[in-house]
Amino acid sequence: MGNMPGRVDIGLCWTHDQLPPGEVAERLRRLGFDGIELWPLPLKAHGAQAWAEALSSNGLRCLQLCPYFDFMDGPESLAKSRTTLDRYLESARILDCHRLRTFTGPPWGEGVVNAPEATPEQWADTIEGLRQLCEAAGPEVELCLECHEGGLSEDSASALRLLEGVNRGNLTVNLQLPLVGEPWEVSLDRLGPHTTHAHVHNYLDVVGGPMTWLDDQVGVFDWAPVVHRITNELGRDLTLSVEHPDHGRGDDLWETARRDGKHLQALRYAQANR
Repeated sequence: MGNMPGRVDIGLCWTHDQLPPGEVAERLRRLGFDGIELWPLPLKAHGAQAWAEALSSNGLRCLQLCPYFDFMDGPESLAKSRTTLDRYLESARILDCHRLRTFTGPPWGEGVVNAPEATPEQWADTIEGLRQLCEAAGPEVELCLECHEGGLSEDSASALRLLEGVNRGNLTVNLQLPLVGEPWEVSLDRLGPHTTHAHVHNYLDVVGGPMTWLDDQVGVFDWAPVVHRITNELGRDLTLSVEHPDHGRGDDLWETARRDGKHLQALRYAQANR
């Protein structure tokens, strides 16, 4: 007998601080989203309690909080990461959120260290730092490694090195395809068993190229086989979170939410009825 299909949740990465939480939550509910991925700026601007009340009153959940950690620059950066963790764990408690996005160091700009450049000491520090934070977070809260260029989880081999080195059940993967230097099918095969969250994008011309809406007929990426592999074949729950709704070209975020939300709901329905 095969696995029972995993649950699919649909979310939107929310990065803006201008709109009040109640308006954001109401609009997302009307568009069929299950919840929100809450980034630092709006969390700081309005506070966890205001977001918790807005989401709860609209039947939505906080699917992921998005702190930044840095394990690459010695004891001081690790201490700062631990302070950040404590602060976000308190927000997660208020929001009843069980997932924190995790980077290994600065994701862009000065201080970026990617996998081939990292020294043995930086690998060891990162593994130990992640282990400490996983233990501090406890089994009810995941630390979810974002597979992002410019870090130690930018390709599947490096992400697996971290997962195996840390060896804690609450270290999971935020799969952001494509990963550096490998076909998406390889990334999915290697990291699918560890994936709980995915930043979903569609691309023009080539996977990893300019972004567009998920339902764009000239787009080149289809999330259906990814979702089928993780939820139907592996039996894992999966959050699909729409990221960069302006696609880097100024598209209206609510038009993207409308189109991508509808597309992901149809994809979820199709997977559940295969």
